[in-house]
Amino acid sequence: MIKRFMSMLVIIAAFSFAFIGFSPSASAEEVFEFTTGDGQWDGQINVPNGGYVAIKINDWGNHDDLKVRLCSAATGNCTVFKPISYGPPGNTTTFTNMVGGLYYGDVAKLDNPNIQVTGVIRFYNLGE
Repeated sequence: MIKRFMSMLVIIAAFSFAFIGFSPSASAEEVFEFTTGDGQWDGQINVPNGGYVAIKINDWGNHDDLKVRLCSAATGNCTVFKPISYGPPGNTTTFTNMVGGLYYGDVAKLDNPNIQVTGVIRFYNLGE
């Protein structure tokens, strides 16, 4: 029960940061351009052990539905793809309780993956 409460609290906090805006003192922002389906990583971020990462996507063409995952540089293991939530607090998703290390981002389209989309992806390291 406490774990569930803490999980909800973390999610609420992450979305609050996204809605209000990320302050540089509270998080480290990494900004990259991406192209779906190009076989390249779409950015990277260092995460502390037990860390939380928020991802925000902006400025992409026709606003196709997108999803994103994080892949460990050390092990090659990847999270599941998580869809980007649109509207308030922004085009975001959050990864929680990450194993520490360097992660590469991978953005993909939900529909028509053969048609490429370009845009800007922002990684926010929300700490532990």
